[in-house]
Amino acid sequence: MKTAIKKIQGLGTAHNGVHHWWAQRITAIALIPLVIWFTTKVVCTASCHRDLSIIFGNDFSLVIFSLMLFVMLYHSALGVKVIIEDYVHCKCAKTISIILVNILAWLTGALLFFVVIKNLILIS
Repeated sequence: MKTAIKKIQGLGTAHNGVHHWWAQRITAIALIPLVIWFTTKVVCTASCHRDLSIIFGNDFSLVIFSLMLFVMLYHSALGVKVIIEDYVHCKCAKTISIILVNILAWLTGALLFFVVIKNLILIS
C-alpha cells in the first residue's frame, strides 16, 4: 500500500516552467509595439513593392523588423514546445518533436541573421 506522497514523488515540475511562463509573457508584450509598428509602416505607407523597399531600405527599419521576427520566432518556438509537452504523451515522440522544434528555430534564426547582415551590407 502506497501513501499519497509516494504516489506523487517523481511526478513534479522540471524546474523550468517559471522561465517558460515569463519568457512567453515578455515576448508577447514585446511583440505588441513591434507588430503595431510593422502594421502601421506597411499598411499606411506601402502601396507597391517600391514603397516597401524604401521603407526597409534604411538601417533602423531593417533592425526593428528583424527584432520583431526574432522575438516572434522565439515566442512561437516556446509556444510549440509547451503544446508538445502538454499534448504529446509518448516520451520518445515528445523528445524528438522538441528537438526538431529547437533545430528548426535555430536554423530559421540563423537564416534570418544572414539575410539581415546581407541586407545591411547592401544598404551601406
